[in-house]
Amino acid sequence: MQTILPKEQIDFETNKRLLNRYRFIEYESLRILAGWLPATANMELKLAMGRLLWEDAQHVQHLYQRLREVQTPAFRPPDDPALEHLMAQALNAPNEWDLLAGLFRVIKPALVDAYRWHSGQTFANPDAPTLYAFKHILVDEEEQLRWAQAVLADHPVGEWEKTVAELLAAAGGVTGQAARPTRPASDAVGKPFVPPRQAARDTRFSLVNRKAGQVLTDPDIFTRRQLEFENYSQEMLAAETVALVIWLSPEMPWEFTYDSARHCYDETRHCKLGIEWMAQHGIDYTRVPQNTRIYEWRSQYDALTQYTLLTMGNEVHAFPYRHESIKAYSQLDDKLSIQYITYDMADERTHVIYGKRWIPELMARQGIDKPAEQFIEETVALWEKEYRSGLLPLHEHL
Repeated sequence: MQTILPKEQIDFETNKRLLNRYRFIEYESLRILAGWLPATANMELKLAMGRLLWEDAQHVQHLYQRLREVQTPAFRPPDDPALEHLMAQALNAPNEWDLLAGLFRVIKPALVDAYRWHSGQTFANPDAPTLYAFKHILVDEEEQLRWAQAVLADHPVGEWEKTVAELLAAAGGVTGQAARPTRPASDAVGKPFVPPRQAARDTRFSLVNRKAGQVLTDPDIFTRRQLEFENYSQEMLAAETVALVIWLSPEMPWEFTYDSARHCYDETRHCKLGIEWMAQHGIDYTRVPQNTRIYEWRSQYDALTQYTLLTMGNEVHAFPYRHESIKAYSQLDDKLSIQYITYDMADERTHVIYGKRWIPELMARQGIDKPAEQFIEETVALWEKEYRSGLLPLHEHL
């Protein structure tokens, strides 16, 4: 019987190496978007970035599930300093528009091309789970490229994109198999990324440091409803905190980042929920002053404290008010508001579950040796003192 040579170009070992490279790019893209979300001023970009980083988390999850079937450990460094350098430098964009241009006009198109090529060169039946992953990843990635083409239509190709393209070429492309130029790529255009301690807003918004944590006493039902949805339109502040926590916690298990990507995306959807409600009622959401002091106050603390302030402070304590709202709006037969709040509460219950799951792990990573219940109680007391009071103090010594 004759020996048949396979026509496929990707053997088992090559498959593992490539899947790990793709996983690395998707994971670093997620983290880059998380780091930049609070630093991005344009609200429409912020809303999109929450979705984009969540979709990238789905891509990492698909690849992770396949990788853990073919190698141990599933997550490994890509063993290519040039690829690591590319993603480290992609973070250091001059501004959010250049950042997105580098990611979505250079790196992501090359990644899509790699997925398509890989799909035609692996062993279709033996490697069917990989093809399943690519099929679903490509649905998102192709839509992301269409989104970027529209959003960046008026953004000219600049030096930053050229630098990112040079860095990608230096890594042999996404697959690492392309010829690498002998001349090193330039890193001169960018600037070192610093995680933002203030949440950026564009010029459409005014800023206000009002007493955010205080519950209004007995407003009339229509005032209560409008104020509640105005507050929803500011939940980007929660998304920005979760994004910062993701950025500050690279040592946490993948499952934490996966949950937190969903948490961040949920908060951007809650913000959009408020924006949509206001638009449906003829209200321009950009006229609502943004209380960015909330993010600045939380961001002065370590990632664990920020995460606990949000999940065990704001989110746990939101439910009584939301239940009261549903009861009140039932009197108006306001089905729209009730549905929006009901979906919000479903998300918030999940976020509280995330908090209870991950606070002990974050504590362990920071070497905090006390019961999680005690730490939560102490942090909620801090939340009561500094947030619920409306003071939102900034401590120079932190």
